[in-house]
Amino acid sequence: MLKYLLVAGFLALVGPANAADATTPVHAIMDVATALWSNTDGEVGDYFDEAHIGNFSKNTRSLYTEATKHPAYDTEDGVGSPFDYDPIILGQDGCPLEGLTLQVGKTDGAATDVVVRFKRFACMEDASDEERNAVSELHFRVISEGGRPVIADVVSGEGSDRYSLVEALKEIQAQ
Repeated sequence: MLKYLLVAGFLALVGPANAADATTPVHAIMDVATALWSNTDGEVGDYFDEAHIGNFSKNTRSLYTEATKHPAYDTEDGVGSPFDYDPIILGQDGCPLEGLTLQVGKTDGAATDVVVRFKRFACMEDASDEERNAVSELHFRVISEGGRPVIADVVSGEGSDRYSLVEALKEIQAQ
């Protein structure tokens, strides 16, 4: 009986550490988003630059690399961002992110859902109170790859209003 209690206690200690690890790549990407939308001076980088692309799974990195062959705007070398909008925050206009929270959600098979919520239009003076107080919600699907957590997909919305980063990259490649 003591053996079972020790195993249960050990699993209780290990579980939260793994859940906390799932937030590590999400924190890194949301730090970039916060910096990009805060209008701070200086170079903040990009979600897919050398310093941050390692936060994504091999599959997502591969899809992004292929999608860069179809830049959203003309570049001299024909290689550029496949997006003409922020692919994480999902917009071109907005404010510094307010009320940012991260919460570990359900684990579904090998993926852990990390839910991120924030207000992105709080500073818009011409917006309605409802728009300024609207909370955006993102679901980061985090998996373990090579023994470390990485983002397999970023999903928002539901039904016909659903956005998946992976699906968007696949659509860009199909062009």
